Amino acid sequence: MHKFDRIQLVKIALRVSLATAFLSAVADRFGWWEPFGQGSWGNMASFTDYVHQLIPFASGWLLTMNAWASTVVETTLGVLLLTGWKPKLVGTASCLLLTTFGTAMAISLGAEAPLSYSVFTAASAAAAYATLGTTSPSHTIRNPESTA
Repeated sequence: MHKFDRIQLVKIALRVSLATAFLSAVADRFGWWEPFGQGSWGNMASFTDYVHQLIPFASGWLLTMNAWASTVVETTLGVLLLTGWKPKLVGTASCLLLTTFGTAMAISLGAEAPLSYSVFTAASAAAAYATLGTTSPSHTIRNPESTA
């Protein structure tokens, strides 16, 4: 009999949507969206300027390090989300990164910025993914229309 696992479907949707959001932001930093007439930053220099808006006390090597560190972390989390590796760990790390980013946006740019860009919504999705990552296979929810 066919077993419909809704939790597994939600986990896949959460990890793919979070992964694509992280990887899309990274692609924008390298100008990979520009051929399609899209993107916000287009290059690392513009992204570094944006990072400076979020953490204005950082300059020089500290600013460069923050811009590149966030790029490496987002790329790593994006790839790990796509692979489904250690959902609890990767989901928690994604949630912490997004919460930190959203808080920095709120402090530096105002409360509207992280809300309009759904940063805290994404953080909640990452928390849900981390929580669902702890769900054992015995918690499978069956489709009520399927036969047992």
